[in-house]
Amino acid sequence: MNLIRYLFRQSRPLMFATLITSVLGGLSSAALMWVIGRSISGAAPAATLAWQFFGLCLAYMVLKYCSEVALLHLTQTATSQLRAMLSRKVLATSPAKLDEVGKPGVLLILTRDIDIFVQFYQNMPLVCGDAVIVVACLGYMAWMSWEICAAFAVFLTAGLLTYHFAERMPLAQLAKSREKMNSIYEHFRSLIHGSKELQLNTRRGEMFIDQVLKPELEHYRRMFTRGMVGYALIANVGAAQFYLVIGLLLFVVPQIWAQNSGTLLTVTLILLYLIRPVTMIATALPMLRHASIALKKIEQLDTTLTSPEPPPHDAVDPFDSPSPLRLELRGIVHHYPGPTDDSRFTLGPVDLTVRQGEILFIVGGNGSGKTTLGLVMLGLYEPESGTIALNGVAVDEANRSQYRQYFSAVLSDFHVFEQLLGDDRQALSERATYYIDVLGMSHKVKIIDGKFSTIDLSSGQRKRLALVWSYLEDRPIYLFDEWAADQDPAFKRVFYTELLPELKARGKTVLIITHDDAYFSFADRIVRLEDGHLRQLAVPERV
Repeated sequence: MNLIRYLFRQSRPLMFATLITSVLGGLSSAALMWVIGRSISGAAPAATLAWQFFGLCLAYMVLKYCSEVALLHLTQTATSQLRAMLSRKVLATSPAKLDEVGKPGVLLILTRDIDIFVQFYQNMPLVCGDAVIVVACLGYMAWMSWEICAAFAVFLTAGLLTYHFAERMPLAQLAKSREKMNSIYEHFRSLIHGSKELQLNTRRGEMFIDQVLKPELEHYRRMFTRGMVGYALIANVGAAQFYLVIGLLLFVVPQIWAQNSGTLLTVTLILLYLIRPVTMIATALPMLRHASIALKKIEQLDTTLTSPEPPPHDAVDPFDSPSPLRLELRGIVHHYPGPTDDSRFTLGPVDLTVRQGEILFIVGGNGSGKTTLGLVMLGLYEPESGTIALNGVAVDEANRSQYRQYFSAVLSDFHVFEQLLGDDRQALSERATYYIDVLGMSHKVKIIDGKFSTIDLSSGQRKRLALVWSYLEDRPIYLFDEWAADQDPAFKRVFYTELLPELKARGKTVLIITHDDAYFSFADRIVRLEDGHLRQLAVPERV
């Protein structure tokens, strides 16, 4: 998708308003130069020119204000729409593909790259206004003396060509510095998530900063500074050349083409007047190059991510059935990286049937594939072969999203959302308050304005909040990946002896990934994963 075209379509009225006011503002500014020229040549009475001058000043001020206000609304609208569009694509993209793209890189694009692109997008109408001033002043210069205008056009063209070739080195440095930011964001992520481990070992923390993060930051600093210094050199040489051109037009060109003093004075004023808009245009060029690099990254992400499918109107649930729920895995095979780069761990083939109201424990050693099997069953990982069927209907790309709506899960790398997201927030708040009390969290967490009062809790307490969210979703199938691992013995007992039977009594199907062999007797069935294959275990009797 062409993002510029997309943003233009989404904000067309604001874009037109900004461009029109910018162009009219540029014409008003250029007209001031025309009034000044007429005043110098005495082409009109001073009173008439005074009214024209101050009227144009007022028009320029009003148009510039309107342009900046429209531009403010335009850029903020563009930023929010672009981020919302890409966020929807992130949500529609499978976890496996997001891991392949790299989550720090996605975060970098959603934050920094969009800001850089929109910053140029914000200055584009202003640059257009400056371009109008340059064109109008050149037209006025041509009317005064076509010879001087032609000579200036030649010098200006030569300067632009020189700029084009000279910017290759700094542009390459900016592109390299952008690539370096990916690894820097990854190090920042490690710093934040691993802060506890680094604080426990001061020496290790210092070495992480000095040997890992600081060299990357220094490398980025050198590349970015080298690029911007190159642009600064080119810009300043260009400004010096501009004064050189003025000198040539004042002292050399008249020796070739005779000009009267009034014409030379007006042309000199025009050239001095052009210094600001030409400088602003030159200053915008590094921003343009930086924005082009950011835009390339945004478009790469836009192409890589999956486009969300619009929800069908009055869609029929393909898995709806009057019969009891039945989940079937037939010959499921999935590969994922093994302990070395050259090896891959194979899950499967797996054959498994789970029925409504059943509590199934999935057990096995670390790295046996339990979590991967859970993600495949949730529809978050797509199996490479085999079929998943719900109520006799095979899951495919067309119905995978509807299939996922049958599940609620608390994963091992769970995330707790602070906001209660739903249509009836009042009912959600009441139900959340009830479950918070049942899980013994009422002294820690309240529901205030449709949000948890805090999620700054221990890992075990945050897992209880995640369980509250899972209960609020009220889905037919629940999956809990090592939920009880961080709980104290009392809440672990409540989970297995009270919460799971309560879900079963409500007709829910519950899949538990666990190591808690002391509670295996509360399962209806137990399957064990060994080297990617399932084996049925006997359920022990309750003591």
